[in-house]
Amino acid sequence: MSDYTKTVNFAAKDALITGDPAKLILGAALNTEFDNIATAISSKQDASGATYSSITLSGTNTLSGTLSGSGTIDGGTF
Repeated sequence: MSDYTKTVNFAAKDALITGDPAKLILGAALNTEFDNIATAISSKQDASGATYSSITLSGTNTLSGTLSGSGTIDGGTF
């Protein structure tokens, strides 16, 4: 899984003066951003209707919603 990492700070371009070539948003830069977003989205598990197996939780975890299944937790069956 990958997380989205922004490549270009488009908001910083707003501070540049009109006519500054760095103020332009190039198609290649915009394309890179959309590619990064698409990669991050496609590498994530869908939240709805997802099936998970072999899940390992550690530390403090909070689960909410409708949960069902079978197996063991700390040696106890659920």
